[in-house]
Amino acid sequence: MLKLLQFLLGPLLLALPLVSQAQDTEPVTVPRQGSPGREEYSVLKADSKIKEGAYRSYGGRKGTTLVMNGFYIAGQQDSLWTAYADNGKTLRWKGRYRQGQKVGVWDYYSSEGKLTQQYDHSSGKLVFSLPTPHSMRATFQALSEEEITCPPVYIGGEALLMRNIGISVRYPAAALRNQIMGDVRVGFIIDKDGNASNYRVVQGLGYGCDEEALRVVKLMTSNWIPASANGKPVAAECQLPVSYRLK
Repeated sequence: MLKLLQFLLGPLLLALPLVSQAQDTEPVTVPRQGSPGREEYSVLKADSKIKEGAYRSYGGRKGTTLVMNGFYIAGQQDSLWTAYADNGKTLRWKGRYRQGQKVGVWDYYSSEGKLTQQYDHSSGKLVFSLPTPHSMRATFQALSEEEITCPPVYIGGEALLMRNIGISVRYPAAALRNQIMGDVRVGFIIDKDGNASNYRVVQGLGYGCDEEALRVVKLMTSNWIPASANGKPVAAECQLPVSYRLK
């Protein structure tokens, strides 16, 4: 009889820590920074700095559209994460985290929702890459006599890179007052290991636009696959445009 009770109660006893863990969290809702919307997640009651469980972010014009969802375990991003455009339908990217690190193959999409890149973050290899219209705006130049047979590739796709630049730019007050519009081109070196450095303004507009463009491009994570010449990684210079437009 005792063995039978242990057999019947065993699964229930094993599940108790999970129930206890769920009861030890409390929901949190905070406004999104810099745009309408909110973030929803749970934190441990014992330590409100540690996120635990499902995560959702809402944005869009009214701040009510789901634009990102994922999961936290012990304060670290885990499991499947997905990001959407402000319409809540068009995919931006999706992939898995494990203990706060990207793992496996991630899918990255254009602003129209077309798959443009797949990158295996576990093996560090590009699985698939489709040129986007933004590729025509970024230019690359070899730093040696070797001819580049494959230009540098931004992990996540250039659509993501240009979008991150666009949402990070703050229009300088002097440029607003004088209705300055145009592009600032920022150049930098991508070495054979994919690291970016030596940032400089190649073509400027003045009125604070050059300094702001330089600041924003420096903020971008150095997620580059280096250029190659006949299969060998080589350094190259990249030039990116930072656009200023008044609506």
